[in-house]
Amino acid sequence: MYSDKTVPKSVNGTTKSNHDNHSPHINHSNIPESISDHNLNNLKFIRDLTPQPDNYSTIHSCSHINSVLESKAKNTVFETYKQAVLISQPLDKEYTSRKDGSLIPKNEILASKMTSLKCTDCDLNNFENSMICLQCPHVGCCFNDHNHSYLHFKTTKHMFSIDSSTGLLYCFKCGNFTNHPALEKIRMQIIDKNYKDIDALSYAGYTDPPTRATTKGLKGFVNLGATCFMSSILQTLIHNPIIKYQMFNNDLHFFNCERNHNQLIQNGFIVEDNACITCSIDNIFQVFYTSNTLDGFGMTNLLTTSWYKKKSLAGFQEQDAHEFWQFLLNEFHSDYNRILAQLGESKEPSNCSCLTHSTFSFELQSCIRCGSCNSITETVDPMFDVSLEINRLKKTTNIDLYDCLDLFTQEESLDGMYTCKKCDSNSKATKTLKLKTVPPVVSIQLKRFEHNIMNDTSSKIETPVKIPLFLDLTKYSVEFEGVRFYELFGVIVHIGSVNTGHYIAFIKDGNGQWYKFDDSVVSLVDQEEVTNSKAYLLYYITHKI
Repeated sequence: MYSDKTVPKSVNGTTKSNHDNHSPHINHSNIPESISDHNLNNLKFIRDLTPQPDNYSTIHSCSHINSVLESKAKNTVFETYKQAVLISQPLDKEYTSRKDGSLIPKNEILASKMTSLKCTDCDLNNFENSMICLQCPHVGCCFNDHNHSYLHFKTTKHMFSIDSSTGLLYCFKCGNFTNHPALEKIRMQIIDKNYKDIDALSYAGYTDPPTRATTKGLKGFVNLGATCFMSSILQTLIHNPIIKYQMFNNDLHFFNCERNHNQLIQNGFIVEDNACITCSIDNIFQVFYTSNTLDGFGMTNLLTTSWYKKKSLAGFQEQDAHEFWQFLLNEFHSDYNRILAQLGESKEPSNCSCLTHSTFSFELQSCIRCGSCNSITETVDPMFDVSLEINRLKKTTNIDLYDCLDLFTQEESLDGMYTCKKCDSNSKATKTLKLKTVPPVVSIQLKRFEHNIMNDTSSKIETPVKIPLFLDLTKYSVEFEGVRFYELFGVIVHIGSVNTGHYIAFIKDGNGQWYKFDDSVVSLVDQEEVTNSKAYLLYYITHKI
């Protein structure tokens, strides 16, 4: 299950701990050995010894936070820290947060705060004893038997967390609270509403705290001129928990992409030399999960970058959503290899760890049976999606997705004569396709568009195909160990004709609720509308039983 918590972004420090930078108010030699290993009591012990709010500025920085704030990630750290401090602020009867000065009832703020600070792992609503990870969406409980905040550090090596009750930054590597003049300035700007230098760090406009809907990414895209094919595909990425996790933990790209750095220097202006799809998508993820508004987002950065990367996308003509999805996957892989080459590293194609391969890659096994000697020749091809026929089905009504999969994997006769390498004869042969491996996310295209070569015309197939909410691929797979059960979470539908169509997306959130994304309009729908839709693209994610 994924988390819909506060602003995530990758941050890391590589230098060794500098214990001379610890708070002068804490004598580390007096900490009992039993609580010195970052365990449950250690954090509480240090919090109890930490200066009260008016003395927080006396806490020194550590080498780890210094290293991060000297890197390209500093602006993201500042923004992440600000959002966490906003959430950590105590509530009072006069609490004001709307930009127009109107008051929000305390119980509404409290409910939002409890949702935002619920433990990712155990759903504990104990927001005064929670730690907000600075490097990903994780919120972990502490001061209890679970202590998921510390377990998160041990499993992910994310060293920085923000104390939800104080807004202070805790470094798990040092085992101590840490601070920095720049972070303290942000904290004081939030605490003191009359602080004169409120715009000094260019954080104007962030006075409304993120709502539950915004932290769940429930935002649409402004149509910039026949860009619905892009919007629909982006929604399937934004709400894919595996991709979301990878985007918010993409240290390799975030810390090493010079194009991202060059964009910052040029005030976000995109030119061909600094165009990077991964950076553009990363920017969209940040906006969708940290914004304090549900207004539609204008993807001008991605649009410009896409035009530079693929000339056929330039302009405002309607494009095929499936082709755009393939384009993005190719770019993710290309960006990953570019960074590796920049660092002097390389990966074998069969062992690629890029977002594309780690999420969508699988192997398709083709078995050709010789009609003379009955021998079987196997070949294996890498794939990222499955394209299923609709028109070739014998029945025309009551069709479901399994009918299409049956057709895809059934034995069929090859055209022409087959030269067998075993018996060296030319004979008839049959071919069968099976999934040799399965990916974490299965992407399926239903072939609804056909092109007639004879008269050079295109047509659309409107045949309904019933879509299962859960998909069992056991029947279509080679015998192997692994999960073959999947849960539907994304559907893209093409409405209209070949030349004047429109794309929408249906997305299921982490709570099982379905939403329809029609450009900038987001609305609730029931699952029957989804399963009965004339789907074009389907996205299934691993479902563990």
